[in-house]
Parts: sequence; C-alpha cells; structure tokens
Amino acid sequence: MIKLFCKNYPISDNKGTALVITLLIIATLTGLTVAFSEDSGTELSLAGYSRDGYRAYQIARSGVDLALALLNEDEDRDMDSLTEDWAQFDADSFPEKLPAEISLSARITDENSKININSLKKGNGEIDENKAEQLSRLFSVLGLRENRVNPILDWLDSDDIERIDGAESYYYKGLDPPYECFNGSFLTVGQVFMVKGIENIRYFGEKGERSLLDFLTIYSTGQVNINTASIEVLQSLDEAIDASVAQSIIDYRGEESFSSIDDLGNVATIDSELLNRIRQRITVKSSHFTIEMKVSCQEAVAHLRAVVVRNGDKTELVYWQVI
Repeated sequence: MIKLFCKNYPISDNKGTALVITLLIIATLTGLTVAFSEDSGTELSLAGYSRDGYRAYQIARSGVDLALALLNEDEDRDMDSLTEDWAQFDADSFPEKLPAEISLSARITDENSKININSLKKGNGEIDENKAEQLSRLFSVLGLRENRVNPILDWLDSDDIERIDGAESYYYKGLDPPYECFNGSFLTVGQVFMVKGIENIRYFGEKGERSLLDFLTIYSTGQVNINTASIEVLQSLDEAIDASVAQSIIDYRGEESFSSIDDLGNVATIDSELLNRIRQRITVKSSHFTIEMKVSCQEAVAHLRAVVVRNGDKTELVYWQVI
C-alpha cells in the first residue's frame, strides 16, 4: 500500500486523493486565470487600437472638409497658382492644436499640374500623336525609357494591333493572373500600373523617392496649368522647352502668377512662335484637385485621398479612397 507523508505523519489514501484533486483544481484555475488575463489584455489592446483608428479617421475626414472649405473660398476661379491659400494647406492649417498623440500630413495637389493620360486618346478612339509625344518627352526628362509609352497607347486605343514594344490582350492573357487589355480610358490613375513596363516604375529615382503619380492624372481638362506644373511637366510641353527655359517660367511665376496664357509671352525665353505652339496645351486655371490626409494616432493610421472638381461655384467629390 502506498502512503503519503506530511511532517512524518501518514495520510490515509482518501485524504491523499483529496489533496491531489485540490492541487489539480488550483493549478487549473491558475491556468484559466492567466489565459483570461492574456485574452483580456489582447481585447483591451484591440479596443484601444480601434478607438485610435476611429479618432485618426475622423481627424482625416475633418481635414478633407477643411481643404474643401479652402477651395470653396477661392474667389478667383479664373486663375489658380501656388501662392493661393489652398496650395499652402498643411498640418498647420488646422484651427486648433491637436493632441500630442496625433501627427498628420496634409496637402492639396492641382491635378492640372500633371499630364492627363486619358487625353492621349481622341473621341474616336485614335491616339493624339502630339499628346503621345508630350508623354514621351516627360518620360525622357524623368529618366524613364520612352518605349514604355507605347504599351500605354495600346491600352488606350481601340484596336488590337501592337505597337513596337507595346502590348495588347495576347500579352496580358499570358500573365498570372491573366487579364484583358482595356482598349479604353483608364478608370483610375492607379490602373496605369497594370500596363506592361509601368508596373515596375511606380517609384523611381536613385532611392525610389519619386512617384510616377506625381506627374500623371486622369482628372483634368487635359491642359497643363503653367502656374502649378513642375519643371518636368513644363519641359514636356515642347521640345524647345529645356530645363533652363522651364526654370525661367517657374522663376517668373514666383514673382507674379500668370493671369492669362498670353502672360507667358512676358518670360524672356518664350517667343511668340513657341507660345502659339503650346497655347492649346496650357491653361492658368484648374478644375480638379486631390486632397490627401494621413493621420497617426498612437499605432493607428488613417490615410484618405479625395479628388474634387470645381463646377462654377460648387466643389464636388468625384473620387474617394481609403488607403
């Protein structure tokens, strides 16, 4: 017979069994308590993250509303430039100081400062060769291979004939997963990264610090605003506009915004012949703007992008993305 001993006193079998059961119960309850505590901690963390995410999202929404108000308050709709209040929109534009745990970045971008890739296609489905040359010049200025333009043209045109270095449905159906060549306008600007050769240049430059979407859009009249366009987009307007000519345009508008297209003739490096060649490609006012808000609250992040269009006195939302 097996006996348990405690302080040299024998314990009967029944009492020993009870002690073992009691110890097992205590051990089980301890394990359950630890597990419950861990689950409670996880749930509390998730609840906190959800709360912070909600706060971040609401602040981002408020930022979009504030940006819309700035665009609506713009009194001169016949001219848009980087000197106006909407162009200065940033984190400091909020009327009240935000809590210490909140950090954010904010900006309004003029979509007319970019090249509208949908404008490369005419109404009859054919490619506008002048606009195609403009896009080729932009790619060249950016240090990107110009042969990447042909797949974009194949995506836009209505036929199934491949250009040199281009791609039609035969190419895309061989991918994993396969898909069709759209043969029409881009529905979103991000759709351009479905095009052969473009998917690898979303970001480029020595350190990948440049974004292709800073130069391309599908939201605009198709004309480039010379008050807001980058030096690269200005260079794309004509072969005669090199970096020095484009910089002279930027220097001029830094002192005085262009209130009309004819004002561009006041820039010493722009002669009347060049102005007439690019007249149909440029403007001094803008129709579409992108509002971007990125808000961090503790570990939670809310990133919103909204595209708005100005029609007369109204500013209307045309695209909304939670990134």
